[in-house]
Amino acid sequence: METLVKEKIEIAPGLLEKISTQEEKQVIIHAVVKGFSIGECTVRVWPTIYLIPNGANHKCKLLHHFNIVMYPQWQALAANETLNFTLIFEGLPADCTTFDLVEIISEPNPFEVRNISRNEQDVYVVKF
Repeated sequence: METLVKEKIEIAPGLLEKISTQEEKQVIIHAVVKGFSIGECTVRVWPTIYLIPNGANHKCKLLHHFNIVMYPQWQALAANETLNFTLIFEGLPADCTTFDLVEIISEPNPFEVRNISRNEQDVYVVKF
């Protein structure tokens, strides 16, 4: 799995409005997942997906999810279909420089990206 970081990402006004009641510090993860090359596959996110600052025992909880379903539902992807979704998490500690995105589940193939370097905007793009 690889991590992609863009210079600056514009956030849709509607998305900003939905999260405006939350605390100031939040982390936005724009994610991309591609379906299998042959046949349909299914995806979903679990409420047990966290941002975990490296070197800390703290877990930043998921606050909102957009364009992906939450467990126990499934979302089908056609062959080669790409799904773009957004996850919004609690803010990272001020001293955090790297963190992991980890979905803690008892099934195979969790969403996971390790050692993400923190940026000033706390907005990231990851590809699964």
